Amino acid sequence: MKDAIMQIRTFLSSVLVGLLLLPAGAAFALYDAKPDEGLTKMQGEWSGKLTYRDYRNPEKMVSLPTRVFIALASPNELVLHYVFDDGPNKKVYSYDRMEFNYSSNSLTWVSGGKAAPAYKITSVSNSGTQQQINFERQETAHLARYVLQLSAKEFSLSKEEVAANGEASFRNRYEFKRKLPLD
Repeated sequence: MKDAIMQIRTFLSSVLVGLLLLPAGAAFALYDAKPDEGLTKMQGEWSGKLTYRDYRNPEKMVSLPTRVFIALASPNELVLHYVFDDGPNKKVYSYDRMEFNYSSNSLTWVSGGKAAPAYKITSVSNSGTQQQINFERQETAHLARYVLQLSAKEFSLSKEEVAANGEASFRNRYEFKRKLPLD
C-alpha cells in the first residue's frame, strides 16, 4: 500500500511539473523574426479598384470596385483576400499568398491555390515613406513585369506584358487606399 501511495505521488508530481512547464514551451514562439517593415505597412483593410485590359476585347478597359484584406502569415509573407464587385449582386473572391525572399531575390506567389514558378525580384527601393518592389517572370509568350508600390496610406500593383520584340503593354493595375474605420 505504501508503495502504491509513493507511485501515485510520483505520478502526480510528474504531471504537475509537466503542467507547469507547458507554458514555457509555447514561449519559444515569441521569438520569431521581426517582420519586414515594408510588408507590415500593407496589413489591414483596403478599398479601391482593379483596372484591366479586357481579355475578349483588348481595346476595352474594365474597372471593378475592389476591397482587399491583408495580413502577415510570416515575417516575409502576405496573405491577401480580394472581394471584387462584378455587377449587381455579384461578388467575386480571390485569395493570394506572396512570400518575399530578398536574400535570393525571389518571390513565390500562390494565387487561387496554384503556385506559379518563382518570380525574380529585380529591384527594391525606399523613398522614406514609400517602398517599391519590381519583379518579373518569363511566361510562355511574354515577360510578365510587375511593380508593387506601397506606403502606409496607399498601395498599387501593376502588371505589364513585354513581348519578345521588347514592346510593353498594360495588362492590369490594382489601386488601393487604406480603409478608414468610419468610412
